[in-house]
Amino acid sequence: MSKDIIKDGIRQIWCEEDNKYYPEIIEENGRTYRLDKKTWLYLQELSLGLTPEEEELMKKPIGHYGAAWQKFMEENYPYEITGLKGRMKWELIPRQIDKEAEEMAWNMEQEYARNNPRPTTFLEIAQWEKMKQLEVDHRVMTDLVLQHRE
Repeated sequence: MSKDIIKDGIRQIWCEEDNKYYPEIIEENGRTYRLDKKTWLYLQELSLGLTPEEEELMKKPIGHYGAAWQKFMEENYPYEITGLKGRMKWELIPRQIDKEAEEMAWNMEQEYARNNPRPTTFLEIAQWEKMKQLEVDHRVMTDLVLQHRE
């Protein structure tokens, strides 16, 4: 059973060995430190300097189009990857591409449906869906994914 408490809005963590409470977070010299319960040491919390939108993107895994962009970069611009990794761009750009590709694909599917009425028979529908997907995927890949970005 946890003996942790909240005091002055800060969680206090009970240490059996020392028989006392330690604040979970402390701030000194403009830096924030969080208590590691395994070592009972305060470790500095490092901020990645991401915007709220970027932080939200980082919560999602890299999808199909983002992974395709990474492969494109590895094959065509391998010397730039280290710099991208150092600035977190290697992780952010593919997620941005996935987001942009999802929007672009949705818009293109709507446009395709407006310009090519959906047939009514099963085989024609299957062929129509396949053509729609091929066209959308091709345009997303060429116009968005297979592009150099920094």
